[in-house]
Amino acid sequence: MAATRPDSRSRPHSSPLPGRVHVVQDGDAHPTQAVLMTDAEAADWLTATAAGEI
Repeated sequence: MAATRPDSRSRPHSSPLPGRVHVVQDGDAHPTQAVLMTDAEAADWLTATAAGEI
């Protein structure tokens, strides 16, 4: 089954703000806030969270 994407003519404009992305679901684009981390940053965050430091 091939993935579908929204018509490129109706594609939402990109945002200059970091972490602002669009998720496509059932052919519709939805604005979303995403956390941008490197693998090392994510591992450090998970370790600190598990230790109760956050």
